[in-house]
Amino acid sequence: MGRKLEELIGNLSIWQTGDYGDVDHSSPRDLAIAELRAMGPQAVPALIERLDGLLAATAGHRERVNAVQAAWTAWYEESDRLSDEHGLGADLERYRTIPSESLPQRSVEDTNHRDPYDLKQGIIEALHQLGDQRAAPVLTAALSDRTCIPAAAQALCNIHADRAVPALLDAVTLIDHNTNKSIVFDPLLACLRHYGVTMAQARERFEAETSPQGRVRLMHLMTRLPDDGTDRPSESQIRESLVFLALDDKDNTSRWEAVGALNKIDNKTVERDIFSEWDAPPPSDVIRSAIALAAHGKPPGHDRELTSRLRRIRHTAPAARAVEATLTQDSPEPDAQELRLALRLALGVHTSELDDPLRFARALHRLTSHSQVGDSALLALRRTCWDLLFPQMVQPDEARRREARTIFDAIATPHEHTRFAGYTASRSFWSKLRQRFGRG
Repeated sequence: MGRKLEELIGNLSIWQTGDYGDVDHSSPRDLAIAELRAMGPQAVPALIERLDGLLAATAGHRERVNAVQAAWTAWYEESDRLSDEHGLGADLERYRTIPSESLPQRSVEDTNHRDPYDLKQGIIEALHQLGDQRAAPVLTAALSDRTCIPAAAQALCNIHADRAVPALLDAVTLIDHNTNKSIVFDPLLACLRHYGVTMAQARERFEAETSPQGRVRLMHLMTRLPDDGTDRPSESQIRESLVFLALDDKDNTSRWEAVGALNKIDNKTVERDIFSEWDAPPPSDVIRSAIALAAHGKPPGHDRELTSRLRRIRHTAPAARAVEATLTQDSPEPDAQELRLALRLALGVHTSELDDPLRFARALHRLTSHSQVGDSALLALRRTCWDLLFPQMVQPDEARRREARTIFDAIATPHEHTRFAGYTASRSFWSKLRQRFGRG
């Protein structure tokens, strides 16, 4: 019976119907479940043990991969910071606190890992149909596995679990309510209603959540629950989370949904061409808000990722305008932490995207005397001389040319003077070349 049971459990992973020799075209999963039901309660311990093992293996894999990813993320973040401080081409290894040779690698086992989600779902469905109360703990545990959530939620509507509500609320933070809503979110919502989850319970879970995605998803849940006198959070309470999601450069759908939600909160009517702007970065006002958040360590636990997202888009026109707005702000007095982050981002800004390059240079020069960010401002001004100051120093407008030269003389080292000589020589060469071809 042991071997037969193992065979039946293995068949639970095959949900597709086809020509398996059966008359009614049932899938191997359907046939296995029918036989397991015929076995009765004696099949339940083996199913529980197998699902427990699969959940533990998935969690262990996820934990190992996350640890490797965290180490590499920290290494890349340090690389970005050191590159900003010392310039491209510098030998960064001498400055690292995270040596490159110390970075962990994924094991062969984790690299080749394939999540057995079909088998996990098949076992959950079998336990559901068997209806044995002993399965409640493992079904509750399955709610922590994203691929198992819908099936586990459906099973828990029929098999009561004492700790279901906290686990179900945790599961809400793991799923996207906009993706396959009827398949993923609706079964979870139905189970929460079955257990009588209250607005107060959802609100308490919302207040404890730090993940931006989780907060937005819990907020969505609360719009679907009956009012029990507990105040729902206002939309402004997920503003920070929406700003974080609006900076997502890997998920265009989430980014523009977040931008749309922010516009709604701010009562802004913005028309955009979804086709031409689909890959575009968010608006400059959203990026400026992101700078303010990341500079102050927000959203909690996600500020480093937000800073990385800002750095990846700093070459874009909206980012240039956001950095410019932060650094040229006169009143109220700019926050030093926001200035520090904006100055770091300024190192990668395309100065051609600025509204007024000379005004930007003037702001950087003023900040060189700032007690907390003076060194960063001086670094940014010197590093961007070629694109920022040099064009202003040779333009026809005498007043702008004189102001740019004054700023340059105040901050330039012999190296910058050499670079300017090279810049003017290059301009002269190309000017002569154009004149020659123009005469030809």
